[in-house]
Amino acid sequence: MNKKPHFIIAGERRSGTTTLYDVLSKHPEIGMFEKTDFDYFIEPELFSLKPIIDENSISNWEQSHSKLEYNRLSERIKESITGQKDADLLWWKQTHSRLARYLPYCKFIIILRDPVKRAESQYFNELKKGRETLSFKKAIEREFNGNLTSWEKLHLQYIKRGCYIESIEHFIKYIPKERVKIVILEELMENWSEEMESICTFLGINNSEEIFHNPIQSNKEELLEKKSYAKYPLIKYLFNFWDRLSEAIIVRVANNKFKRDKIRKQLRGFYYTSKRKKQVLNIEIEKYLKNYYKPFNQKLEEFLGDKITKW
Repeated sequence: MNKKPHFIIAGERRSGTTTLYDVLSKHPEIGMFEKTDFDYFIEPELFSLKPIIDENSISNWEQSHSKLEYNRLSERIKESITGQKDADLLWWKQTHSRLARYLPYCKFIIILRDPVKRAESQYFNELKKGRETLSFKKAIEREFNGNLTSWEKLHLQYIKRGCYIESIEHFIKYIPKERVKIVILEELMENWSEEMESICTFLGINNSEEIFHNPIQSNKEELLEKKSYAKYPLIKYLFNFWDRLSEAIIVRVANNKFKRDKIRKQLRGFYYTSKRKKQVLNIEIEKYLKNYYKPFNQKLEEFLGDKITKW
């Protein structure tokens, strides 16, 4: 029996989508797609780690995808409610009409975060993955200078992603507003029980208080580097050897990303430090971005009919 997802966590990147995925996965009524962010509705070529220069090399999505193929993705899920997470669906406007055609009854949860903090977090995440090579300031300049490729727009466009109201207004042209729930991350973390109860009501499931009692935070963005003493030639060799040996052990004993990250921290944490903590956001850039987002945030508040006090 093919089961389309009842709901999708549709974005935004670095805004708590993984946290919500993790907690909803524990609900007894819900079966989540095991693979997150496989982005069926986005051209697969765009998810390469290396830039795509030739736009003509990107396949025609309509010709290479089908409803039958998509339906088969959830065949093994036994729970009555099926869910999925694809954190780029809100931002990537080309998906909106596809979602409307493929999933005419699906509900969508959109999580939004302080756009300045979200942009910074996405930047460091792309730096960690190796897709980003510029400083944050240079990356912003590249974005505002325009002429970005589709690959750059998907992965390296940090500022425009935070103009949430533009994406939402386009989204609801295709998906009825009553099938969309918008969650503010900061409010979710501060009023966890109430917000989770509201999400359960939206999904039509029972509130699972024993699971949703305490907030969690998944997929924390980290950019690690070896401490100075671990970079001396002989010691560096030993630690590099331990990196390889411990990684071989970790991938065999831990079956998911979060367990692996926890074990890595236990085995290697004493000689690694966070490079991220050393690179704080320039005060002038932060001030500029806060002012830049003001009109977009105001329009979002008007759309929601409520003030966003945490931004």
